[in-house]
Amino acid sequence: MAESRAKRMQVVLSLAKKQEDEAANKLSQYREQLVLEQRQLVELRDYAAQYLNAQGALREGILAHELINYSSFIYRLNEACTEQEAKVARMTRLLESLQQQWRVKHQKRKSIEELIVRLQHEDNLIADKLLQKELDDLSAQQLQRQRDST
Repeated sequence: MAESRAKRMQVVLSLAKKQEDEAANKLSQYREQLVLEQRQLVELRDYAAQYLNAQGALREGILAHELINYSSFIYRLNEACTEQEAKVARMTRLLESLQQQWRVKHQKRKSIEELIVRLQHEDNLIADKLLQKELDDLSAQQLQRQRDST
């Protein structure tokens, strides 16, 4: 007898599971990277705030060129914060895209599993009908033999 449709779909299911797992792993790794980038942003902001506060305390008794250098450094820190904010925003958008890709793969796998269950049910119904037909044929043959022997 030919292999059932449900069994043939197992190959498709295993491929869908593999794709879903790969998407989940990629999503997990990207989430971890985003957390690291967010931490770095917080650290940059804290660092910039500390220097800004220190600049206010140092205004007295500091030379003009030192103040200019200090202000320039704080400006560069703020630029680094802005760049890191943009990076975190880009990564957040990409994370949302990866989450959507995973959801699509997850739904595809679930749909294939549901299809396999339906196909197994249909295969069972066909097998039951076939068995019933064979039993009916055997009963009819036995009844015919009994008639022939009497």
